[in-house]
Amino acid sequence: MKIKSILAAIALMAAGSASATVLNFDGLTEMMYGDGFPLAGSMSYNGTNLSYVESGFQLTLNAPNAAAESANIGTGTYEPQTFNWHDGLDNGSDTYVTLTRVGGGTFNLNSFDYYMDWSTVSADGTLLGSIQDAGLWSTALNGITELRISSGAFNQLDNVDVDAATGSVPLPGTLALMLAGLGAAGLTRRRRG
Repeated sequence: MKIKSILAAIALMAAGSASATVLNFDGLTEMMYGDGFPLAGSMSYNGTNLSYVESGFQLTLNAPNAAAESANIGTGTYEPQTFNWHDGLDNGSDTYVTLTRVGGGTFNLNSFDYYMDWSTVSADGTLLGSIQDAGLWSTALNGITELRISSGAFNQLDNVDVDAATGSVPLPGTLALMLAGLGAAGLTRRRRG
């Protein structure tokens, strides 16, 4: 195998085989989905939970105190093409949203835009902090299986920047050993030439 081919393979492995995507909810163009209104093709109910799928990721509005199939997004004064919901009268109390990969697995969360009354953010059951008003969550979270956002009275998410890992990425120590081995092979080849 030529040195250039080996170096190209190492560069590909170092970059990882993750695919970055931004969930921008462009398919959500109406103001209300659920609670008797038609669902978008990428949405479904599971009891009181309303799920939305985009680019291999699933956002689920978990509304344990709503009547079956009455949870909804898009009510109130929210912009279309965002994932937004009301707690309280619209969806019952104690609602929350989860972000997962379709079919399970780990992912990296890079950032998301929000407009919230007040909500907590957790990853894999660990409380990370709270968000309020309008802003950008930019604390990168790597290798998580679930992001959970609790509900305030009003909640809106947009531009959720995620990476879905599609293969293994070598550990930094493994990569260093591979590079050292290639360097030694190059020196040996040079001395023979």
